[in-house]
Amino acid sequence: MYSHQRQKRLPIADPALKHEFIDVLQRGFYYLIFPRFLEKYFLQHYRDTALKNLKINSIYVVLTYLLLGGLVLGQFDKDQLGNFTSSYLLTGGCVVLVILLSRFEKLSPYFHWYTGILATIGLSCVMNVAHTITDPQVKLAAYAGSIYAIIVIYAMSKMRFYVATFWCHLAGVIHLLSLNLQSANEPFASFQAYFIAANLIGMGISYLIEHRERAMFIQSLLLDIDKIEQEKLNRDLEKLTREDSLTGLANRRYFDERLSQEWSRCMRDNKPLSVILFDVDYFKQFNDCYGHQAGDHCLVQIAKALKKEASRTGELVGRYGGEEFIILYPNTDADQIQVSLQRIRQRIHDLHIVHEDSKASHEVTASMGAATTIPVKSLHPDKLVSAADQMLYKAKGEGRDCWFNTRISHCEPQPSQLTILPFDSKA
Repeated sequence: MYSHQRQKRLPIADPALKHEFIDVLQRGFYYLIFPRFLEKYFLQHYRDTALKNLKINSIYVVLTYLLLGGLVLGQFDKDQLGNFTSSYLLTGGCVVLVILLSRFEKLSPYFHWYTGILATIGLSCVMNVAHTITDPQVKLAAYAGSIYAIIVIYAMSKMRFYVATFWCHLAGVIHLLSLNLQSANEPFASFQAYFIAANLIGMGISYLIEHRERAMFIQSLLLDIDKIEQEKLNRDLEKLTREDSLTGLANRRYFDERLSQEWSRCMRDNKPLSVILFDVDYFKQFNDCYGHQAGDHCLVQIAKALKKEASRTGELVGRYGGEEFIILYPNTDADQIQVSLQRIRQRIHDLHIVHEDSKASHEVTASMGAATTIPVKSLHPDKLVSAADQMLYKAKGEGRDCWFNTRISHCEPQPSQLTILPFDSKA
């Protein structure tokens, strides 16, 4: 496929331009030219493709050239070939020079220039052979060779149609001037017979090649755009499966996945793992008083405040329910989690969201429960969340706008066995 030849997508492969590319493809490009914004990318890519093909196929070009020369020199006597040998060597020098120049990256922008010039020189040499041959049969073969050379230049040089046409016709003019300077006796009708026919065939082939390359270029851009759109769709779908649509926080499903991952990692490293369960106080009354839009806005503000709490590797904030949030803290022990609880409580106070129907304060507050453990195989991650939920329940029972936390051991705790760590209400 044409698109596989490119190592990376072109910057022009922009979904915003998709309809313009389709329009170009549907209208056709019979004059072999694209709109200006697209033409420069095609020319650059067409040149790069030609260079790449030449580098890959250079050994085959040289072997084919040597084989053809060997067949001619082996089949005919030197007296029958006129100036074939000198023309053959000079043409071979042009072929080798093109291959060598293609290896220099700095000369890449001039590929069509040096290819065209050297192709013109080589073609002029090839056409200059026939008039030096006296044997009618060999002369006829020389004319056939000239026709073949002209068609090969058009078909294999990877030059644009207009460029190849210019250089091939220039070779014909140079050949005619050379005949005049040599006072050669070649009939002009003979030159026209093979040169015009060969050019018409070559031009047709060159036109079809470039037209096909242009069509494939547009199709490859459309294919790249389809891939970009598919990748975006996949990212969006993945985002939907992981994020809460309102707050942009992790949803419950993704949080549970991450909890399991961090649980395994902390168990392997023998590190503590903590969670904080967070509930907005009297949120139903807030919605009843101010409306659901205001309630959504309140949750979004709180979510933004909580996002600042998940700055380290592995930490994650999720929306666990309607007005319930949960925060994951790997490598965080019970003492450190108390600092986080105090900081979160202060962040909520600093929002200053008015809540006249709250029994805890005239502003939005939150109750929090936290639990810490060092994960072991005998304990399931759900038990850590369950312990944090019990601390949250206790915070609500103690008047809300406060927090409690606990530390659980490798033994599965019952509610009565949880050790409640002290809470400083002035924090």
